[in-house]
Amino acid sequence: MLETVLMVVDFIVCIALIGAVLLQSGRGAGLSSSFGGGDGAFFGKGNDLDTVMSKATIVLGALFGVITLVLAKLNA
Repeated sequence: MLETVLMVVDFIVCIALIGAVLLQSGRGAGLSSSFGGGDGAFFGKGNDLDTVMSKATIVLGALFGVITLVLAKLNA
């Protein structure tokens, strides 16, 4: 039962992590420019979406790693 719940949570975190990475601007302005995030230079201030997505990527990546390690420990 616990393994099933952790697998579902791991899958949801995985999909959210992929979305957070894709929404970051990076070098080529990524997909965030499609949602209005690529105009930071035009308005003369930093892009708040990039900082939020950067922090979300760190948190989701750490969460994904911890859940995956717990699942590996439970199955071993």
